[in-house]
Amino acid sequence: MRFKQILSILSLSVCVPSVVGYVVNNGTSCYLYPESLTHFGQPVDDTPSILQAFELCGINGSVIFTENTFHINQIMNTTNLQNCDVTLAGELQFSTNVPYWLSHSINVGLQNQSTAWLIGGTNLSFRGVGSGWINGNGQTWYTENKSNANQPRRPITMTFYNSTNLFVDNLNITQPQFWAIFVSFTKNATLNNIYVNATSNDQWSTTNTDGADTWNSHGVFMTNWTVQNGDDCIAAKGNTSELYVKNATCIGGNGMTIGSVGQYPLMPDYNENTVFEDVRVIDSGDGAYIKTWQGIAVGESSNGDAGGGGPGYVRNVTFKNFQIENVGLPIQISQCIYSEANASNCETSKMAVSNITWENFSGTSRYNIAASLHCAGSHPCPDIFFRNVNISSVNETKGEPAWNTTLQKEIYQCANILNENSTSGIPCNRWAPSNFGQGVSGNIQESGSQSPSRVRKYL
Repeated sequence: MRFKQILSILSLSVCVPSVVGYVVNNGTSCYLYPESLTHFGQPVDDTPSILQAFELCGINGSVIFTENTFHINQIMNTTNLQNCDVTLAGELQFSTNVPYWLSHSINVGLQNQSTAWLIGGTNLSFRGVGSGWINGNGQTWYTENKSNANQPRRPITMTFYNSTNLFVDNLNITQPQFWAIFVSFTKNATLNNIYVNATSNDQWSTTNTDGADTWNSHGVFMTNWTVQNGDDCIAAKGNTSELYVKNATCIGGNGMTIGSVGQYPLMPDYNENTVFEDVRVIDSGDGAYIKTWQGIAVGESSNGDAGGGGPGYVRNVTFKNFQIENVGLPIQISQCIYSEANASNCETSKMAVSNITWENFSGTSRYNIAASLHCAGSHPCPDIFFRNVNISSVNETKGEPAWNTTLQKEIYQCANILNENSTSGIPCNRWAPSNFGQGVSGNIQESGSQSPSRVRKYL
């Protein structure tokens, strides 16, 4: 079969004007074939050919990855594309050369994050067809990182950057190295039918494997996503507006989130007009939450990065039609994320949170807590709403008492919500501590603490 493929390629190359590396350039279309086909099946770096294909056909053209395995051993910057259609029929496999990626990955401008592939442009489409998929070879990173939090220069698999009219469809990313997809400085983007699986096959967790994060982007539509991972399913980071997520399944990890925001004093964060709708969250640490930094900068936080003191706001956010199954903390507002240990700063956030709605929530909490909503004393929250929120602990649904606690009712913790006693619809029955952690690992006790407790080290 391989011999026939080579003959076909060679015969095609006779009829076309140019063949560079293993790029078959047929007019405005560039067909990519892996170098391994001419190296007796041995893996060879295909990065030069891929970059050549985008150079030849990245403007008013098409780049087609044929149904083969391509080895990506180097960073790729394929930006400034115009009217370009990318088709992925084969497998893109990133190398496991950790020292190379840590020293060469491309900085993306947020926190200390970087990427293996920076791609973007105007009127760009990226479609997976058939068995096309991306293999980040993330197991090497999960094992190397040993369940630690933020690791500088550990690469995001794909960053869609500086794009207008972006369309991504039918993309499968398995074992991403870090975050799977980052959408940055982009407007009018659609990402449909995306599958991300970041699961580990050894004792180390898949920390920091977000399905997708948006930043400085407007008008992003995401539908039909399935994400199984060890962190946020989809996260709207700073300066995200008009984000609409619909029909998503989140397994493990932390569900849907706004944040984290408010990290940098000189970089205000504005998040508004976001909708997460028709979402199923299964066996996750969190469900639907908002996380901001405290208002006083700290030199180092539990996620390994400094921050705090950034101004801005989060407003007009709706979490709607959520099915919650065995989730540690289904609903949360925290304005002291990553700095819970220093509770004295937790009322200082400069991020104003307002007009947030959780609507049509049903299902089970892992423990006896459904929500913890603590708005900073510096910015009490107006217009916080629950509409038809019905969450019960797993034990309650089984007719069993919650273990290791005398509190058998479902807990809804609240603090500094301006409309709490009027229009909120939240059955607040306890005060929400300002330093309540993102991760809950036990039932709430009579004293108000959780036992045992821990703080997740997630971005």
